[in-house]
Amino acid sequence: MSSTAAAYRWHLFSRICAAVLGSYAFTWGFMALGIALLFAAGMAFHDAEHLSAIIGLLVFLCLFLWAFSARSLWRIWLVLAGGGLLMTGGASLVQRALL
Repeated sequence: MSSTAAAYRWHLFSRICAAVLGSYAFTWGFMALGIALLFAAGMAFHDAEHLSAIIGLLVFLCLFLWAFSARSLWRIWLVLAGGGLLMTGGASLVQRALL
């Protein structure tokens, strides 16, 4: 196997992992922050949970597709994993403020 084929396979594997795992991490942070903010705004918890899950499904689909169309693999990982971490941290802060 040539080094170009190995590099291509590694790039493809990394892009697939970014699309699946990175999109999941971003969506999880988005949903956690959405639930926390909607609950803090006065919405019932289960209503906030269901609304965030419905929107989260669309967010995951869009991010999954974007991960295959974007040019820079580093940008994909930065946006998906970094955004997921930031939103999860924000959700944690909002939840602590509610307690």
